[in-house]
This record gives sequence, C-alpha cells and structure tokens, in this order.
Amino acid sequence: MKLSGRLAAAASLIPKHTVIADIGTDHGYIPVYMCQEGLCPKAIAADIVPGPLQAAAVHVRQSGLADRIDCRLGDGLTCIRPGEADGAVICGMGGPLMVRILQASPSVWQEMDFLVLQPQSDSGAVRQYLYESGWHIEDEEMLVEDGRLYELMRAVPGREAVPEPWLCEIGPVNWQRKHPLLVRKITSLIDKNEHIRIGLTKSRSDMSARIQALDEEIRHWREIIWQLQSER
Repeated sequence: MKLSGRLAAAASLIPKHTVIADIGTDHGYIPVYMCQEGLCPKAIAADIVPGPLQAAAVHVRQSGLADRIDCRLGDGLTCIRPGEADGAVICGMGGPLMVRILQASPSVWQEMDFLVLQPQSDSGAVRQYLYESGWHIEDEEMLVEDGRLYELMRAVPGREAVPEPWLCEIGPVNWQRKHPLLVRKITSLIDKNEHIRIGLTKSRSDMSARIQALDEEIRHWREIIWQLQSER
C-alpha cells in the first residue's frame, strides 16, 4: 500500500524490525504498511473512537494481517501493557493532547525504546516535555503536504539538557541540519505572534508588557531567519 507523504515520513522514522503501538491509528495505515513491507513483525493498532478502529480492523483483515496486528479500543496508551511494544507512533493530534497521553501512561512509554510523534500543533511543548522526562530528540523531519507544514520527530531515552525555548519550537535536529523548511516554520511562528499582538492592542487592559515580549520574540525570530538565509 502507498502512504501519504506525512505518514510515509512517520514510517521512515520507525526503527526496522520493532513491535509498534500505533496510537490514534484511524484506518491502521502505518501498522499495515510496516507489516506488509516486512519492516515490523507485529503491531498494535489502537484508537479511542470505535468507528475508526472498526475501519482499521477491516483494513487489517483485508490485508491478511489479522494474526500480526492487534486492534484495540482504548484511550491513548492505556490499552498497552508495559514492555508489550518496542515503541509508539502517535500522529495527527495536537501537541497538548499528545503530552496528556504521555502524562497518563508513563509506566508504558518510559519502558519503550522510541517514540515517533507528529504533533499538529504546539510541537515545542512536546519537545520540552520529552526532554524534561529524560528523553531527547534523535531525528526530525518536516514536509509540506497539501499546503500544510508537518513536523515529525523520533525521541529516545537518554537525559540531555533541555534546549532553549526557541530551539524547542523549531527542533534541535532541524536547526543542526539547517532544514530547508525552517524559514517557513519560523515565518509561521512570526505570523502567529503578530496575530496575537494585533488582538492585544485591541484589549481594554494594559497589555504593554505582553506586547513588548511579543515584539522581542518576533525580532528574535527575524534575526534567526536572517542568519539562516545568510548561511546559504
């Protein structure tokens, strides 16, 4: 089967020949692909919503993989036992929800060898939480699909210093590699801050301190863009 660009990027970050738990599996595309291609001996496909899980179960049966992919109804990692999977894949949900899923099941994912994550928002909060939890980012990727920028990361156990907030926002590996989509990512952060700034100027309360902080952050991001462009 052929994966979308976003899911293909996630699959490429999964270490080969590992047992995965795909959380929020939807139609089970990643587990089916990994097992069909001989990249994964078996997998767990989990979803909190019965409809998508049923669709995943049908997809698994039609692919002849019912003996290798276990479809489970559950909230996040709560339906996974510690040591049952080598790693987890969590894609297509907001960063705050992703963090809550991890916070709810530390005994599960802290026993794993890796996490492959694709937060739809607030990727900086996800990175910061991982570093504060004794993990670090080993690999990252960004891509544009249907006009939208997607961020993906693979985290592994091992305590490292928590990156500065700006590095958490754009990704330490992305920065180290000077990823070609960094300017687009930073531009989106500037646009977001400018939108917030416009809203604050219309407030009846005194928002001068917050506006000044936003101005400083916007200036900082513009300096980083200038640095990236001057190095090319």
